[in-house]
Amino acid sequence: MTVALVGTSSFDRFFNPAHDALQRRGHGVARFVTREELLAAVDALQSLEILGATSSFAADRELFARMPRLRALVSPFTGVEGFDVSAATENGILVANGQIAENTVSMAEAAVLFTLASLYDLHGTERYLRENLPRPSQVRARMLMGKTVGLIGFGKIGQAIAERLSVWGVRLVASVRTTRSMPAYVTSQSLDKVPATSDVVIMAAALTPESRGMLDLDALRRMKPDVVFVNITRGGIIPDDTLASLAAERPAMRLALDVFDPEPLKEDSPLRDLPNAILTPHMVGHTIDSQMRLREAFCENLLAVAEWRVPEYVVNPSVIETWLVKQDSPQL
Repeated sequence: MTVALVGTSSFDRFFNPAHDALQRRGHGVARFVTREELLAAVDALQSLEILGATSSFAADRELFARMPRLRALVSPFTGVEGFDVSAATENGILVANGQIAENTVSMAEAAVLFTLASLYDLHGTERYLRENLPRPSQVRARMLMGKTVGLIGFGKIGQAIAERLSVWGVRLVASVRTTRSMPAYVTSQSLDKVPATSDVVIMAAALTPESRGMLDLDALRRMKPDVVFVNITRGGIIPDDTLASLAAERPAMRLALDVFDPEPLKEDSPLRDLPNAILTPHMVGHTIDSQMRLREAFCENLLAVAEWRVPEYVVNPSVIETWLVKQDSPQL
């Protein structure tokens, strides 16, 4: 076996085309549903060279030690939060993912959608028509123009959000963990300052060991009472129950959340009872366009590493030179 694909049947739309494409090119492929099922195939682990797995799959040092020939780890999505990228790099394992433009733009557009739906009380306004209620004496909608929009994280998604909002007449601020050049229309601020000074706070950070839980209750309490808080990237950066408690205390606050920790959102989560929250099941930014391109990119990445070509989307580019040398290594 050369390639293993690991994930539940809900990911068949990504795995099946990749499986067929690899087989057509003469590569041996095995399909596993769970990590435990993969680990039970002891003999297969010794010959495994490429692992394709969903972003939450636990690919760690223990796993790498049991796969002596592993040379590439591929996620069909942008996220690689389950992958120990540092350990992979140390072992000369190339990590590839779905860093496609369509996904970045879809998520950025979804963040703008969430922001406007919250400010303009879209669902509350719909309710007046659907339930034949009398028009309210006071409207609740607020304009985006003139507001301060704070981005926590300024990777590709954060940059795409800022680019789209740059012509909306807003002040854009962003917190970044590493110093970088910023567009003229974005002001860099500290992580402490962004929540405290923004009218709209948009989580655009990836989930990593460093970012998990980085916004605690003290940081959230510094937000404005009528803040709009949007999260379209990953749950786990803010504890769900903490966020729910704060929103319950502040009826003027608006939440728009597409991600939770754990997922799916617990049936008894207090978030579900909040009238000031928009909740979607980790799919608001998933479009036909991005899903089609993710499938293509997953196939392309797997075929590339199977044939010793550097794929288009590499998470740890520092390993490329070492990785290419492996092609002539006698143990492979």
